[in-house]
Amino acid sequence: MPMGTLRDAMSYPLMRAGMIMLLLALLISAAGFYRVDKSYSSSGILGEGMHYLGDDKFETEYLYHNRTLTLSSTNATFSLLQGTEMYNYTLVNGSMTLHPEMRPVIYVFNGQVNYTYEARAIDYPYAVYSIGAFVLMLVGIVMSFLGYTQFLRDVKEGKK
Repeated sequence: MPMGTLRDAMSYPLMRAGMIMLLLALLISAAGFYRVDKSYSSSGILGEGMHYLGDDKFETEYLYHNRTLTLSSTNATFSLLQGTEMYNYTLVNGSMTLHPEMRPVIYVFNGQVNYTYEARAIDYPYAVYSIGAFVLMLVGIVMSFLGYTQFLRDVKEGKK
């Protein structure tokens, strides 16, 4: 007796349902790679005291930040806190551009500092659905396996 074909195997409901689930899982997981570029910017004048730049929600919600901080002043002394490191600066009729790794915190000792802060990040809005795609894949594998074993049993018994 000749072996059954793929078309014969796909006539089994469990096999068909399992393959459809696997295809859906593949499509859902591919959608998880869709990315959206997000950006945030702010500017202003910082007086004496401590200033937290940026938006807390933006800084914690998105991934892979690319930050640019431009500072200028006619005469100011300030410190930039980055993680556990503190950097001291004095600007006299000048400007500087920095690329901080974390959300910047600036403490102005004297004078005023003009700033422009821009942050760009990446968001993967459909990545959360990959968990469902994983579960769907597991169920699809089990159903395909059960359908295929049923198909092989029927071929062995000569029912097809």
